[in-house]
Order: sequence, then C-alpha cells, then structure tokens
Amino acid sequence: MSGPYLSFASVIADDIVALSSFYAEVFGLDEVTELRSEHFRGLRLGDTILGFSTSHAYQLLNLTPPRDTSGTTSFITVEVDDEPSVDRLTTAAVAIGARCVAGPTRTYYRAWQSVLLDPEGNAFRINHLRLGDH
Repeated sequence: MSGPYLSFASVIADDIVALSSFYAEVFGLDEVTELRSEHFRGLRLGDTILGFSTSHAYQLLNLTPPRDTSGTTSFITVEVDDEPSVDRLTTAAVAIGARCVAGPTRTYYRAWQSVLLDPEGNAFRINHLRLGDH
C-alpha cells in the first residue's frame, strides 16, 4: 500500500470485550489477536483495525481525558455492499443491543444509511454509498 491510509480507528470503551464482541457479531469481523491486551481489543475491518481501548489509553497516549464523557463526540461509518445489507445489519445490531436513532433512510448525499448507538452509547453508521451515480 502506498500513500497514507487509515490504519486504526479506536473507541474508548468501558467494557472492551463486550463492545468489541458486539461489533464482531454485527459485522462478522475477526479479532486481531496479536494486538490483544488488558487495555485493547482490535477487529480487522478491511485495511483498518477497529480498536477498543480502555480509558487507560488517555494515560498511555499522554492525553487529558475529556471532562464530560457523556454523549457522542465522534462516530464511525461502516460501508457495506448494498442497501439490503444496511437494512439487515441494522436489524441485527438492534437485536443485540444497539438503538437505531435514524433510518435506514436516504441521505441528502444519496447514501442509504442508518445511524445507531452501540450498547455503550457510541454513535455509528451503517452506510451504502455509490459515488459517481448522481
């Protein structure tokens, strides 16, 4: 792979085992066991590792924890092959603890998308977007 690419996207979680298991089950992702520790779990999502870190990550990265950890300050988007996959995965995520807050619906930029909150309240989107079809 040449040029920059996204290697990791991480979520700070209260329970890294439960939350990584949630995403693994919804999207059929495999754990990257070489990265497993008491502070981290990682799932392979294409060329990116979807990571789940304990709050100890703030100290390890020399970062100041946010004062208010309620609510969502960022989110991930998982791109899927087609619109029926958005519908199917949304239903699957809700069945195991997610809360759907929008959709599936057509966005202003023509994606078919749902917006959900995972069991810890982190926002994520399940998305299908065909660029160049406008």
